[in-house]
Amino acid sequence: MDTTLIITVALAAALIVVVLVLVAVIIYQRWRIGDQNVFLERFIRQNEELRQKLRKAGIL
Repeated sequence: MDTTLIITVALAAALIVVVLVLVAVIIYQRWRIGDQNVFLERFIRQNEELRQKLRKAGIL
């Protein structure tokens, strides 16, 4: 076989693997950020509930 064909196919395969890895990393990071947002939302909601309880008690 011609060496340029082999090199071309190898580079194309490497490029496809790199693109697939980058897509997997992006999907994983978006999943982690979404997971962290759920905890942050819960924390903010609880903080607001506590603040309202303090206002009702006349502390704030």
